[in-house]
Amino acid sequence: MKVARLALPLLVFSAVIAAACNKGDTPPADGGEPAGEAAPAVPVSFDPSTITESELALGDSIFHGLIGATSCQSCHGAGGQNGAAAPSLADDKWLHSDGSFEGIHKTIASGVMTPKEFSGVMPPFGGAPLDAAKHRAVAAYVYRLSHK
Repeated sequence: MKVARLALPLLVFSAVIAAACNKGDTPPADGGEPAGEAAPAVPVSFDPSTITESELALGDSIFHGLIGATSCQSCHGAGGQNGAAAPSLADDKWLHSDGSFEGIHKTIASGVMTPKEFSGVMPPFGGAPLDAAKHRAVAAYVYRLSHK
């Protein structure tokens, strides 16, 4: 019993020492990033010419509630216009952004807690769990609604 009580702390200590000494310097066999080091963050491009058709299709599905836990159209209306609780996204009037791809991306991330003209608030990411690709896709879709 005493041996078992000593074995676990010794095992944990050995693992910590081994990890600290290695520091992920050993390159993986597949030639990717060394173990223990995060890949550098890839900056999101806000150049509208980088928007792809597949991003627009994904953004459309997210906007219309086919993917994810929320539907942007429920507040902004089908096609991003004529929403009862939130502004149109299909014209050139922007209340909480400058209407740029980057501005729309930022508004989606931060949400709208104090609406200027409408009664509905928008939680960050519209209340949906969006990863980086889905976030960019829905921002691209909204951008294209008003920048045809």
